[in-house]
Amino acid sequence: MIIDCIKMSGKRLQFVVGKGGVGKSAVTAALAIVSCAPDERVLAVELGRARGLSRLFGCEDRVGERPVEARPGLFVAAVDGESALAEYLSLVVPIRRLLKTVLATRLYSTFVAAAPGLKELMTVGKIWYENQQLDSSGGAAWDTIVVDAGASGHSLQYLQMPQAAAATFRSGLVHRESNRVAALLRDTTTTAVHVVATPEEMPLAEAADIVARLRGELSLPLGSVYVNRCRSVPPAGIEAGIAKLQEADDGRYARLLTTVRRRLSWTSIQEEGIAALERRIGQSSVRLPDLVAVEFGVEELERLAQSVRMSVENPS
Repeated sequence: MIIDCIKMSGKRLQFVVGKGGVGKSAVTAALAIVSCAPDERVLAVELGRARGLSRLFGCEDRVGERPVEARPGLFVAAVDGESALAEYLSLVVPIRRLLKTVLATRLYSTFVAAAPGLKELMTVGKIWYENQQLDSSGGAAWDTIVVDAGASGHSLQYLQMPQAAAATFRSGLVHRESNRVAALLRDTTTTAVHVVATPEEMPLAEAADIVARLRGELSLPLGSVYVNRCRSVPPAGIEAGIAKLQEADDGRYARLLTTVRRRLSWTSIQEEGIAALERRIGQSSVRLPDLVAVEFGVEELERLAQSVRMSVENPS
C-alpha cells in the first residue's frame, strides 16, 4: 500500500472537496474545530455565498468577505470571485471615486461575467492573500485556514485555475500572480487537499477519481480521504449468533431478525465499497460515524470533531 497520505496536523492551508451531499461543510467545520488550539487563530472559509459552513456555526446572517468570530479563536468567512476581484481592484486603484465608477460600468460587469475562470482565479487568490496576512506583531494572522471548496466539479476548477492561468499567460502580472498562488497550492509543507465521500457507490467512485486527478494532472498534495456517515461494524461472530436464534425462533422475532439481517447486509456493502476505494487509491481512509439526528446541530458537530481528532491522534 502506498503511504503518501499527508496528515492533517501541521498543514496551514487545507481544502475539503468531494461529491455534493457527502457532508463536506460538516467535515470542514470539524477540521476547523480540531485545528483551533488555545492561543491560535483558525479561519474557516466557504467558497461562494454563506451557506452550510456558516449555518453550522450559527453565523450565516453575519458572514461575508470579512471574517467573523464564530467561536473563540475560530473565524468564518465566505469568499466569491466577484467580491474578491473588487477587493483586489481597491488595492491597485486607490482613488475611491474612480474605483466606484469602474465597478459600476456595464463593461466591467460584462467582463466579469464573460471572462472564463476569472472568478475562480480571484477566489483562490483571496485564499492566498489571507494566507499571507500578518498580525500586529508580524506573525501569521492565521495559524490554519480550512476551506470548504464545494462540490467536486467546481472545487477542482478553483484548484486548477491558477496553474491554467500561469500556463496561458506566459508573462506579466497575471502570470506572476497565478504562479504565486499555484506554488502555494502545490506546497506539500503547507497545503493538503482532503477528499470526502459517503460509503455508497457513486460518492466512493467520485472520491477515487478526485484522488487520481489530484495525484495526476493537478499535482496537488493529497491529505486524508474521509468516508463520512459510516455505520458501525458489528462484532465478530454475530452472523453465527443470528443463525442460531433464527433456528430456535418460533416466529415471534421474525421481523426483528429480518431487520437485523438487512442492517448487516448494508454494513457488508459498506465494507466492500470502502475496501474497493482503498485498493484503488492505495491508502487507508478515515471513517467518520453516521450521526443520526433530525437536524445536524452543535452536538453532532462536536461528536464529528471528536472523531476527526481521534483520527489525527491515532492515524491508521
